[in-house]
Amino acid sequence: MYVLVISLGDPVSRTFLEVAPDMPLVETRGGLEIRKFRDVPVVVHRGDPTEFSNEEVLASLGRHAIFISRHEMANPRPLFTVHTPGGWPDVSVAHPHLVSSLYRSLCRGAYEPFGCAFEATHHPPNTSAVSATFIEVGSTEKEWRDRKAVETLVHVVEEVTGRELERRPPAMVVGDLHYVTVADAVLRGDVDIGHVVPKYVEITLGVVQTAFRKHVTSVEKVFLFRKNVKNPARAEIVEFLRGSGVEVVLKG
Repeated sequence: MYVLVISLGDPVSRTFLEVAPDMPLVETRGGLEIRKFRDVPVVVHRGDPTEFSNEEVLASLGRHAIFISRHEMANPRPLFTVHTPGGWPDVSVAHPHLVSSLYRSLCRGAYEPFGCAFEATHHPPNTSAVSATFIEVGSTEKEWRDRKAVETLVHVVEEVTGRELERRPPAMVVGDLHYVTVADAVLRGDVDIGHVVPKYVEITLGVVQTAFRKHVTSVEKVFLFRKNVKNPARAEIVEFLRGSGVEVVLKG
């Protein structure tokens, strides 16, 4: 079901390889190594997580890809993050139950000085055959090489992939900040969030429709920040969502 992506161009991925249980080599395909993390296939490639483009290999091994990655930010602080990738206006397939389960587990495992955050959909790769989820440690070289911090990722991935996923009503967010302000709803278990269309992208009906349709399960609720989504786009988006049978929660 799951496939893990380890990127040798990424310092958190390299630390993950150092602290994780032994991952025996199964085979090589071109420049890729196929290994095993417990019962989960692992694809090891030489580039950066955002550069991975061989979706065919992922699809041959599993349906839901989890990328191990570093997190960077303008004002760095120790932080565990999750998000669905997507280089707007296209995006990857989102798995709201997986990314939200990882988020809840990360927040339970976070320790001082680390916080945890649910990020908006951003950066490649864009997938169509498999879902994609990033789980990250930030936000400087110190944290990227912190063995205890990356061991937290190891434990979270092992825990979430080793059991049945928690399943809450699938939701999407439109017009929020990059660090999602409604993530408490995930921690409370009210919803499982997939795509988050941040306020800084050009929010059009087409963009929202693309993100809405690229989920592994039907979206039931959308949080829409009306101040950040201007008319006439806002009216078109609300009409489309309500016409699709979705509960629209207007914020702001």
